[in-house]
Amino acid sequence: MKNITVLLVATGLIMIAIFLQRSGTKTEPLPRPDYQNISYKIDGQQILLTKGVAENELAPGSAAKKITRYFGNLAEGDLNSDDKNDVGLILTQENGGSGIFYYAVVATKTNQGYAGSNAIFLGDRISPQSTSINNNVLIVNYADRDINEPMTTNPSIGKSKYLEIRNGILSEAPIFVESPEKNSTLVSPLNISGVAKGSWFFEASFPLLLVDEQGKILAQSHATAKGKWMTPDYVGFSGTLTFAEPTQETKARLILKKDNPSGLAEHDDAREIPVWLR
Repeated sequence: MKNITVLLVATGLIMIAIFLQRSGTKTEPLPRPDYQNISYKIDGQQILLTKGVAENELAPGSAAKKITRYFGNLAEGDLNSDDKNDVGLILTQENGGSGIFYYAVVATKTNQGYAGSNAIFLGDRISPQSTSINNNVLIVNYADRDINEPMTTNPSIGKSKYLEIRNGILSEAPIFVESPEKNSTLVSPLNISGVAKGSWFFEASFPLLLVDEQGKILAQSHATAKGKWMTPDYVGFSGTLTFAEPTQETKARLILKKDNPSGLAEHDDAREIPVWLR
């Protein structure tokens, strides 16, 4: 009798397994889409990672492979002001030669998972350092070589990329505000610092404004360059705004305007940092 019972149970389990297989019912949940299992656009080509790796033909029918890998240097934070934690990271790509090409990418968080961005080239055989997200900007620090140094030289020159998402595209940010941080509570005088491309300045300065929620100007001044501003590179800046102490904690916006001596609207640009005043 016992043998018959065991046989019936085993037969039942086999029948259940066959039914699940034929009906398409999954016995295990599908893996949740994440930043190591999505597509990123590198040099115009969509590259789909699977468990952090992708292999693609260098040319149709070619045995040589272009290998893309998740390198790491993960940074989490909101990059597109939707209050979701996006991810900044580094990928590498090898094309069969001696080069190892490094790229910065972003995986923006959506309700369905993550969406991969286009890639920003960092360099060949560089040495990545730290990666962070602050004030909606991805900061990638790495060591590289001087333009005249051979590739056999160890990277020793510190460099930084400041990247932002504008209109859905990852690109170099023209300005990065290091301080204050968004949504921080501030008192007067307010000290502002960061870096900006030389094109953001005119005569080594650009306008600063502090406005309330209705757009009323609470304070205005200028930020000044800490070095030579006539350059395509980043230049450090600092500035100070003095405002009247509010009677209660007040929401405001710090506006950093590109100096535009031409007055032409197409050359206007600005970045805003939400803050609280007390």
